[in-house]
Amino acid sequence: MSMKIRVFAGVAGVGLLVAGCGGNGDGGSAPAGSVAASESPPGIAPGEPDPHGVRYRVAGALPKGPEKAGVYGVDGSVSRGAAERLARALGVPGGVRAEGGEWRGDGLTVARQAPGAWSYVAEGVKCARGKGCSAPGETEAREAARPVLTALGLAGAEVGADEVQGTSRVVEADPEVDGLPTDGWSTRLRLASGGEVVGGTGRLDVPRTATGDRYPVRSAADALAALNEGAGKDGTAVPVSRARFGLTARTREGHPVLVPAWLFSVPSQSATLAQTAIDERHLGSGEPRHPGGPSSAGPGATSRSVPPVSYAVAGRELSLRFTGGVCARYRAHAEEKGGQVRVRLTEEKEPGKVCVMIAKDLTRSVTLDRPLGDRTVVTTAGKTVPAA
Repeated sequence: MSMKIRVFAGVAGVGLLVAGCGGNGDGGSAPAGSVAASESPPGIAPGEPDPHGVRYRVAGALPKGPEKAGVYGVDGSVSRGAAERLARALGVPGGVRAEGGEWRGDGLTVARQAPGAWSYVAEGVKCARGKGCSAPGETEAREAARPVLTALGLAGAEVGADEVQGTSRVVEADPEVDGLPTDGWSTRLRLASGGEVVGGTGRLDVPRTATGDRYPVRSAADALAALNEGAGKDGTAVPVSRARFGLTARTREGHPVLVPAWLFSVPSQSATLAQTAIDERHLGSGEPRHPGGPSSAGPGATSRSVPPVSYAVAGRELSLRFTGGVCARYRAHAEEKGGQVRVRLTEEKEPGKVCVMIAKDLTRSVTLDRPLGDRTVVTTAGKTVPAA
């Protein structure tokens, strides 16, 4: 499974980066051909970012998607029985107890509000006898994780095990919903050398049915054009090997949901890029995961990325400093992956609005799933953001 990078789309459709795989041509998956990446342009050292940006290109026809698609969500609460099934699957002794808005066990925390976001960290884990403290192999980790995933209803999920964290290996499972692949609703299990589950995160409930209306779906070609928005015509060419239709995690009116998205596989970046496939207005007042503030941009508003200058952190709150205008609205987004936190700042402007041209030092914040610790803050292009 490739690295997952997600950057949430603005109203005008700036790229949303996710990972996943998909169905067929009417729902839709099809190879998008291949293109050889160009050499670094003159004057740019190998490995250095191209100031003109990158342009994602495909050869051959892009697949067709459905004409309309819905948003998938869950509501209600998580029962004690569901939390205890998770505890047993993870090997947590003694069941769970209610503490405020959570179910808690030894090292396990489960939100009682659906979809039941949970995290687990085992205490006092020792290295497996005779195996030292090396991470298990991919095959061993997959086999060890299988009973846990089956207990969580993820026996048929897409599973990857290529990530290593120190002396443990991460097994990640993405459920299929209504025949479509998902991203951002992953269950991640961290396994030690003997196959013991020593940590994990996920959501207990998986939305299975679209709720409310179905919305017009943008074409894959329009989505790809949005991904290339802002890149110069001389930007570095990056090949897209496959395009498919799926779902990605967002927030709608304060609740986690899965929304339609186009997914583009980029082998050279070990990543999959995607673009939300429905108009952002259909998500109501909801914000992308890790929102940086409310958005009031109306139809036709333009959106672009703004580079962060530096960051500061207090607990789980990550603040990004940047230079911006006085009339635009800005949002900060973050995606936590392994030892990195990938961040993006989005600027939204109303078309035709007259505004004084004054630049200001601004800050927008996001709330991380856990404290930053020794993780590195980088942009979606992989550039390190310095601490303030």
